[in-house]
Amino acid sequence: MLKISVPNFDNYFNISDDFSKIEIKENFEKNNCFIQEIGTTKFYKGFILLDNPKVKTICEIQFYKSKVLNKYIPRPTFKKVDKENSVVVRDSKKDLIIGFNDSTEAELFWRLIGFLNQFRETIDLGEFSKSYKVIHKEGYFIEFGTKPEKEKVSDLIELVKASNISDKSLKEIFQNNRRKIIKTFYKLLVNEVSEKGSAIEIYRKFYNIKEDGEEAIWHHFLKEHDWLLGLNVDIKFIRDFIHQVDLGIADSKGKGSPKGDVLGVSDYTILIELKTSSTPIFKLEKKQGDGSRANTWAFTPEFINGISQCLGQKVDWDKHPLDKPLLDNENRIVNQNETKTLDTKTVFIIGNRNKEFPHNSDPHCILKSETFERFRRNSRNIDVITFDELFERAYHIVFEEKIEKEWWKNSNFKIEI
Repeated sequence: MLKISVPNFDNYFNISDDFSKIEIKENFEKNNCFIQEIGTTKFYKGFILLDNPKVKTICEIQFYKSKVLNKYIPRPTFKKVDKENSVVVRDSKKDLIIGFNDSTEAELFWRLIGFLNQFRETIDLGEFSKSYKVIHKEGYFIEFGTKPEKEKVSDLIELVKASNISDKSLKEIFQNNRRKIIKTFYKLLVNEVSEKGSAIEIYRKFYNIKEDGEEAIWHHFLKEHDWLLGLNVDIKFIRDFIHQVDLGIADSKGKGSPKGDVLGVSDYTILIELKTSSTPIFKLEKKQGDGSRANTWAFTPEFINGISQCLGQKVDWDKHPLDKPLLDNENRIVNQNETKTLDTKTVFIIGNRNKEFPHNSDPHCILKSETFERFRRNSRNIDVITFDELFERAYHIVFEEKIEKEWWKNSNFKIEI
């Protein structure tokens, strides 16, 4: 008489073992699925999640075919069993909690989910497979880094909701990110040189900035981190920034409309014009006939032209704010009945004061410093701020301790993250 061997489905696969040894297959009648060791007749009823000395945590899985999707929906059942696979029974007054109390246990559980998710052609995980993917941490970061800004923000919001992170922890996360930004600011400011090259060129290559010159670098950096401007350039709160905005009326050929670097948007508009941290504010030497008096120092053409540019843009913008729609960075029309233009304030960011004329006892530096300060204090419509002043203010916003007094002189000055 022929003896037929009946498959044993009472085995449990240890989840810490190699998943490549097993697979999920549909049976011959196409009405169920089973977990089988590849190349053998060994079958598994489920998985051992935790194998403690006295009690094991197991997950038994049954597959039910969906008439709608024509796929199998796995239904897991979690149990605590003893070494003989008998279910552990607790006092009925106490809940039997099956928890994953450390990162290793949780990782094993998600390994199981990842294994099931490999067989999407046969089984269906419902909305889970549409909304979630089980990938390695490194893979997640690579994928996250390639997403558009809006998707990154959306993902982060969902992560914060799901993880229930405290306000204190969130603040620390954002502060840490801002410390990194301040560190980059410092490297660009001093144009730090490393094995890979200068900070300016490294930044250009990393962000693939095609425009020539240092000004394009600074414009990109401050555009990406415009909180540096919003918290620094004006005592009023600036709600938003619009970059590369048309400020006037073009000629009949569509040319000639002046462009501003940045337009600050709050109750009233604010113009912001950028040069570079290396743009000189004063002429190198005080020469006879350069136009400076005994108690002043002559400004450079770059500085004077920048001031003229600010005044010209202010006039154009004050004359024509409503002649054409004002578009924000996403091409949405800004309501100019709410955001008004009235005797527009202009902010001019240029140079590096500490590098060019530090506040010390040198007679030339004193003369330059006083000339610069007189100009600023007597300029009603233009606020002039240097890049190093912008950096110092941002540093004090982000770090609790004060920046050392002569940080620009210290070759060992570092920003700890």
